[in-house]
Amino acid sequence: MDPTPAQWPSPGPGELATVDPSPRAAVVASLAGTLSRAVALGDAEAARVVHEAIGQLRGLPVAPER
Repeated sequence: MDPTPAQWPSPGPGELATVDPSPRAAVVASLAGTLSRAVALGDAEAARVVHEAIGQLRGLPVAPER
């Protein structure tokens, strides 16, 4: 039997269901992690560049779904 794709379990009582993020939201989330790492490492210049990139992405109009 072929393997099946992994699925997240259904939310239980009192839990909120998650929605698949848009591609841009996924990129911003990834950059937020990179920003956190840059700050933790004390790299102010990298943190500034990543922060600026996040700001630019958030200011763009929402990309249409393909």
